[in-house]
Amino acid sequence: MTDTLFKWDDSFLIGIEELDHEHKVLIDDINRLHEELAGYKERSEIEKCLGDIYVRMQAHFALEERVMKEHDYEFFDGHKREHDKLLDSYTESMMQLLNDSGVFPNNPIEDALEHWILNHIITSDKKMSLMVQEKKASKAKLP
Repeated sequence: MTDTLFKWDDSFLIGIEELDHEHKVLIDDINRLHEELAGYKERSEIEKCLGDIYVRMQAHFALEERVMKEHDYEFFDGHKREHDKLLDSYTESMMQLLNDSGVFPNNPIEDALEHWILNHIITSDKKMSLMVQEKKASKAKLP
């Protein structure tokens, strides 16, 4: 067994339980992909991991966008553009990996996923969460 790419850390928590849960599951999926790439035994397993991550990312972004709309998040358009760009980047890296005959550690798909974890979740998602929680608190104070 190889080292994980990401170790879950409470700094990844954004404070919205269902989104935090999905972030944890996605990190587990990314670590599984990392292990498959490092061990490279079965191409079919790598393809399955890639597909699982793609489907989860799509579903996760849809849920996150629903939460933002429900709370009239003022930076929705920019955040959605980030999601679209991240999904496009992942798709491009995934297709490149699938079309490549050789699989190698530290490939571009892991870089794309690392960018998403380190930049998007910790900055953009936390910013969104704080604003959503403030709006919830304000609504709760209304008579």
